[in-house]
Amino acid sequence: MYIHDRRVTYSEISMRGYADIAQIAEYFQDCSVFQSEVLGMGLEYLTEHHLAWLLASWQIDVDTYPEMGSQIRVSTWPYKFDAAFGYRNFMLQDENGKRIAVANSQWILVDTESGRVVRITPEIASHYPMEEKADMTCAPRKIAFKEEKKEQKPICVPKAFIDTNQHMNNAQYIRTALEYVPETFHIRQVRVEYKKAAVLHDQLHPFVYMDEQIIKILLGDQEAHPYAVVEFKNQI
Repeated sequence: MYIHDRRVTYSEISMRGYADIAQIAEYFQDCSVFQSEVLGMGLEYLTEHHLAWLLASWQIDVDTYPEMGSQIRVSTWPYKFDAAFGYRNFMLQDENGKRIAVANSQWILVDTESGRVVRITPEIASHYPMEEKADMTCAPRKIAFKEEKKEQKPICVPKAFIDTNQHMNNAQYIRTALEYVPETFHIRQVRVEYKKAAVLHDQLHPFVYMDEQIIKILLGDQEAHPYAVVEFKNQI
């Protein structure tokens, strides 16, 4: 398990005064990057071997949201490798060790030159000690979206959304989808299924479904072919 202790800064909180669900996703994402760096499997190794870990899906369950200035502990650990897939849990705790949020994620290893999925080699696997899977109920990776959707105005992917893979960063899909969530909707869970990486200046067409308990946002092209599907729930 890799642990990163930190405080919630003013620049990380939303207008409500706490770190929102997109910021929690960023905490988790950064923690996994830090672990890979410590294990010698970070950006330098991946660049030299023309590899990248792409996120296939998130599920983040939130008990409460950390306020500005609060001391938090972010932790992560892999629990399984399967062919090209890596499975990783995350935990966010307060200064007393109480759980704030827990997450499950699935990652896929890709050759950056060919764009093809590749198997996780014994060399890579040997660097990551496996831990027990987190105690949480995990939904399927795929998000069904059969409800009637309402199309919103398209969004052009800006430079600020692009990461070192030259793709739209994983957390930015959540942040973009939050624009369609009413202030009265209290998010307890987010799931994201990533389908195709958006790049600089791509046009994201949001298609939204909403009821009292669930909000789904498909961020896709003009024909609703998805880059990602985001699902928010107000109860776990």
